[in-house]
Amino acid sequence: MKHAQLIAPAVLALLLAGCATSTPPAAPNAPGAAEQPGWWTQLHDPAIDALSQAALNDSPTLAQALARMDETGAALGNAEAQRLPTVGASAGATRARSLNTSGTGALTTVGSTASIGPNLSWELDLFGRLRHSRESASYRLDARTSDAMGARLTLTADIADNVLQLRACESTRRVLAADIESRETTLALTRRRLETGFVAPVDEARAVSGLAAVRINLETQTEQCARQLNALVALSGLPADEVRSLLAAPLPSTAQGSTEAFMPDAPAVQPRLSAMVLANHPSVLAAARDADAAQADIAVARADRLPRLNLVALLSGQWLNAAGSTLHAATWSVGPSLAGKIFDGGAGAANVSAAEARWRGAQAALQVALRTASRDTENALAAAASADARRATARQSVDAARSVLAALQAQWPAGAVSLFELEDARRQYASAQDNAIVAARDRALAWVALVRAAGQAPTASTLTSELTAIR
Repeated sequence: MKHAQLIAPAVLALLLAGCATSTPPAAPNAPGAAEQPGWWTQLHDPAIDALSQAALNDSPTLAQALARMDETGAALGNAEAQRLPTVGASAGATRARSLNTSGTGALTTVGSTASIGPNLSWELDLFGRLRHSRESASYRLDARTSDAMGARLTLTADIADNVLQLRACESTRRVLAADIESRETTLALTRRRLETGFVAPVDEARAVSGLAAVRINLETQTEQCARQLNALVALSGLPADEVRSLLAAPLPSTAQGSTEAFMPDAPAVQPRLSAMVLANHPSVLAAARDADAAQADIAVARADRLPRLNLVALLSGQWLNAAGSTLHAATWSVGPSLAGKIFDGGAGAANVSAAEARWRGAQAALQVALRTASRDTENALAAAASADARRATARQSVDAARSVLAALQAQWPAGAVSLFELEDARRQYASAQDNAIVAARDRALAWVALVRAAGQAPTASTLTSELTAIR
C-alpha cells in the first residue's frame, strides 16, 4: 500500500502531461476521388482508347506508383498492429553438471531444467502515440493512392497528347507530299517551256529551289512523326506496326462533326472552373494528405517524449530433474510497467521541432499544388479559347488560299501569270493549311491539358454538377 501511495501521484502527473499535448491547426482536407475513369473516351478516338488501355495494362511507371501505394498500405497495417497486444511464447531446456560443497564433502549432480509458456505485452496508449501513428500512416496511404491516380492521369494524358500530335504530324506530311507532287508537275512544265524559250532559266531555278525546300520540310516532318510514334510505343508497350495500324483507322463520324476529319473534336468546356474541381486533382489530394500525415507526426513526436505504460503478463511451466527427483512448478506474473526518459540531451525536443518543420513544408507544398493546378487550368482555358478563334479564321484562310491557287494554276500554263506569283500562292496555301492543322491540334491538346490541370474531364455537365454540390 505504501508503494501504491507513492506511485499514484506520479502516474496522475503523467496523465495530466498527456492531456497537455496539442496539435497544430488541422490541415485542409481535399474531398473525393481524383478523376473520372475513362475521361479520354470523350474524344471518340479509337486509337487513344486502345493505346490508353494497353498502357494501363502494362505500364512500369504505373506499376511503381501502385507498388508505393501497397508499401504504404503495409505500413498502415503495421501501425494498426502496434495498437493490439503482442502475444509470444518461449521455451528452453538445459542440462548441466554442478558441484555442491558442504562441510562434510562435495557432491556432484547432473540435472535437467525445462520451461515453456506464453507471454503478453500490450502498450496502453495513454498519450495517443499509437493513435496518431495510425492516423499518419492512413493519411500517407491516401496520399500514395492519389499519387497512383495521378500517375494514371498522366499516363493516359500523355497517350492522348502523343496521338493528337502524331495525327497532326501525319496530316502535315500529307499536305507536304501533295505540295511536292504539285511542285514536281510545275517543274516539269517549266522545263518544257524553257526548252521552247517561253520562260527564263531563273524560273526553272526558282521551281527547283521551292521543290527542294518542301522536300527538306517533309524529311524533317517525317522525323518528328517517327519520334511521336516511338513515344507511343514506349508508353503503350505495343509494337510500332500495331500503333500505326490503330492510327491508320479512320475516325468515327462522331469525331468528325465540327472539326477536321484527321483530328478528334474535344468536348466543350466552361470558361470558369469551380474550386471543387481543382481540389479533386490527384496532386492536390496527395499534398493535402501528406500535410495531414505531417500534422499527426507532430503528435507522435510529442508523445514519444512521455513515458509509456505497458501491460505485461507471463505464464511459465518449469520442470527440474536432479539427483533422481523431479520438481514441477507453474509460475505467472501480470502487472503494468511504466518507462520513460528522464534526460535525453534534447533529442526529443529536436524530434518535435523536425516534425513541425516537416508539417510547415507539407503545408507549403499543398499551396504550391493548388496554385499550380489553378495556373495550369487558366493556361489551358486560354489555349482552348485561342485555338477556337484560330480554327475558325484558319478555315476561312484555307478556303481563300485554295481558290487563289486554283485560279493561278489555271492561268499559269497560258502565261497569264508568272511562276513567282504561282509559287507565292502555293506558299500561302501551304501556310494556311498548316495553320488550320495547328489550330485543330491545339484545340484538342488544350482540352487534354485542362484534364491534366483539373484532374478530370471538366465538361459543361460535370461543372454544373460540381457547382450545384457547392451551393
